[in-house]
Amino acid sequence: MDKDTPASLEKDQKNEQKPQESAAPEYKKDERILYRLMPALTFASLEKTWMATQETEEAPNDKLDYEVGELVCTCLPAKLISVTRATNLDGWTECLLTGLVKRTILETPSFPQSLSQPKKSLHYIADAPAAGEATSKPLTGLHASTSIEMGDLVFSERPVLIVPASIRIGEIFVEHLSHEEQNRLVMKHWLETLETVFHRVSKKDQEAFWKLRDIWQKDGKKSIHGIVQTNGFKVTGLEDPGLEGNLGMYSGVCIQMSQINHSCRPNLERYWDMASFSMQLRATRKISRGEELTLSFIDQLQPFAVRKEKLKQFDIVCSCPSCKKPKIGDMRRKQFIAGSPSTQEFTDWIKDPTRGDDHIIKRALVQISLLEADGLENSPYYDDCLSTIMLVYITLGDKDKAMRWGKQLGKWKQCRLGPESAREYDNPQKYTKHALWKLRVKIVNDMRATSYSLGKH
Repeated sequence: MDKDTPASLEKDQKNEQKPQESAAPEYKKDERILYRLMPALTFASLEKTWMATQETEEAPNDKLDYEVGELVCTCLPAKLISVTRATNLDGWTECLLTGLVKRTILETPSFPQSLSQPKKSLHYIADAPAAGEATSKPLTGLHASTSIEMGDLVFSERPVLIVPASIRIGEIFVEHLSHEEQNRLVMKHWLETLETVFHRVSKKDQEAFWKLRDIWQKDGKKSIHGIVQTNGFKVTGLEDPGLEGNLGMYSGVCIQMSQINHSCRPNLERYWDMASFSMQLRATRKISRGEELTLSFIDQLQPFAVRKEKLKQFDIVCSCPSCKKPKIGDMRRKQFIAGSPSTQEFTDWIKDPTRGDDHIIKRALVQISLLEADGLENSPYYDDCLSTIMLVYITLGDKDKAMRWGKQLGKWKQCRLGPESAREYDNPQKYTKHALWKLRVKIVNDMRATSYSLGKH
């Protein structure tokens, strides 16, 4: 460099030659929900008392050491400030949860995975349900755009919002307030808390959220709480311990999944996949093109009168065949309990050579046909029947047939428990190394050999 170059210019030139450090990626921050005790006037008198007011405080998105029971607004998976729905098709979820639950999520192996989706879309939105399915009211629903096989993934979706399933506000007691006034105060604080997390949701998702049903709306006005109560599904695996009943559970609201209607004969089952932080929907039986896609919002094995009363809470009148002919449906539901082969019957059959090899299989097949006729493939009775037939063939040493029924059982399980639960049924050793492998064959042969030996003597 020229010795006559001014020192200030020389310094600037050196700075220009240094490589610029890239800025650290900026993630959306958490918001802590805090309550402060402030002096206030009660509703009942002018006497000053202390009441809680809600405040928020920002925290790093990777913070985990929150106070026990403290609720936190956090975005999962962690979202870069610059990311939009257009650049991240999998999306993200705004959550209101405790630090303990957040830690559970982040410590999940492989979190966060990308969403699993079918190669092409398998559904479309229709303005009204197909005739005889779901509800009798003209609600928007999803229909199959092509034939779908049992166990097939229909779609996966991340919720736009996850919040506690029940109100989570610490006990508020003010001497001058009645019980009713205290309840109103609790609800007021809870609605404020929901507003805080909801304001973090993108504008586009907020617009879609407000279009969902709210059976609790008053004077035509919807609320965040009402929409969550109407459309929220339990998020399995997210639960705060130590809380009574369902108080520790969480609900997730998925925009697309919320458009699926109820049926007491559903053809879909949902499964929460923690690694991808998404709800997966799979077919519990073969679905024809154009058929409406349905879920059950209640226990569909209950008698018709019980189902009808529970559905009334959701403002739903089910018009599926089981509800149109309730006497037949109720009679069959009782039969499923009495007609399923018991463990004791299965054990007795293994040791009884006078009963045919297909004795248990015939009974299980009758049950399967009745369950399919009533559209109850997603019930535990169907699982039991598939498992029973598989075990029969294992005791008979028939690997091919045991594996065929085992794979069918695997498809059923992955609808409820995810793909991992089905993989073991693809392994031949699952059957040939089973403790019951050829057990009936051995027992029957030994009994015949003993009988033959005694006969000779």
